[in-house]
Amino acid sequence: MRVSVIVPAFALSVIGVSAPVLAADLWQVNADDSSIEFTGTQLGAEFDGKFKTFTAEIAFAPDDLAGSKVRVLIDIASADTGNADRDSQIISADWFDAGQWPTAKFETKSFVEVAPGKYEAIADLTIRDVTQEVVLPFDLEISDSKAEVEGRLTIKRTDFGVGQGQWSDTSQVGDAVTIKIDIDASR
Repeated sequence: MRVSVIVPAFALSVIGVSAPVLAADLWQVNADDSSIEFTGTQLGAEFDGKFKTFTAEIAFAPDDLAGSKVRVLIDIASADTGNADRDSQIISADWFDAGQWPTAKFETKSFVEVAPGKYEAIADLTIRDVTQEVVLPFDLEISDSKAEVEGRLTIKRTDFGVGQGQWSDTSQVGDAVTIKIDIDASR
């Protein structure tokens, strides 16, 4: 898995962090312990997959949610469900169309603390050429300079144009897809 974080000051301005961010607010993702996974259904049976390659720019401080920002870019061609036929279909023009739209993007607009250690990220999720606002509930545990994040949201694949033509019918491949993130980071 390849995961990287770009955190120089100029990168913060690119991702739109408006408030000054201290170096302690910048997080480096630990690639070996982080993942973006998904679960869908095919012919009524669940299948799991993951994106093996993604990059993340993370500037987050629980005491400065207004100044916090996260931007994740996911390499669509890195999708891996453990089934070579399904994996080749996922990146085809009928599904993600990785040739034309090789990257999915998750970019936060704001954060809300809903309880101690529990947050919601309001973000734009772009898949193919479609952007939809999503809310990602996540748990955050910070201990010294380490952070662990777990979050999960469910989207409808057809809202993003994933599954064109005959595949827009959800009787064979279900519409709901659950995305799970597990991020281990340090500052």
